Amino acid sequence: MNLTLDENHIYRFEGKVVDGLTSTLQEAGLIRSGDEWFMTRGTAVHLATEYYDKMSLDESTVDPQIQGYLDSWKRFRVEQNYTPIEIEYPIFHPELLVASKVDRLPLLDLKTGSYAPWHILQIAFQWATLKRLDPSDPAYPLPSWKPMTVYLDKDGGSPKVKVYSTVELREAFKVYCSILHFIRWRRSVGIKNANGNL
Repeated sequence: MNLTLDENHIYRFEGKVVDGLTSTLQEAGLIRSGDEWFMTRGTAVHLATEYYDKMSLDESTVDPQIQGYLDSWKRFRVEQNYTPIEIEYPIFHPELLVASKVDRLPLLDLKTGSYAPWHILQIAFQWATLKRLDPSDPAYPLPSWKPMTVYLDKDGGSPKVKVYSTVELREAFKVYCSILHFIRWRRSVGIKNANGNL
């Protein structure tokens, strides 16, 4: 799949700019603009867990403010007997023309903050996109695994976990599609969003 993500977090499919999942949720006003420190922390945690899962992390380099989240992820893996088969897996929905990266397969999304209602929209899009794959594809959602959001604990404790049913995911995917069509309509007629941007 010819999907790329540049340093400005812009996705391109076969060289053409396409929408990103997170950016469409931001454009819809569902994700508030976060403090830069929190965004940097989230990126650092994702990198630490990624390198850990790839068995290439030098833990002596992990910032003490990040270590607790990493320990929480380790605890989750042990408690849930979870071994990722893919890490930061790129996906693209060919009809919606939206791209994303899945934190881990079997499907789960890692968070360093608290619960927010839009989290289910994010994972529902990823689930629906993966369901389009051939069932023989290793990335196709496992019937024995329910997609979830994992809220890592900053002090290294067991993370909170939100598990989603198929019914919830189907309904949330419909909501996401409606949001996507709305923001594209808003762009086409030149209506600015709350931030004053088209």
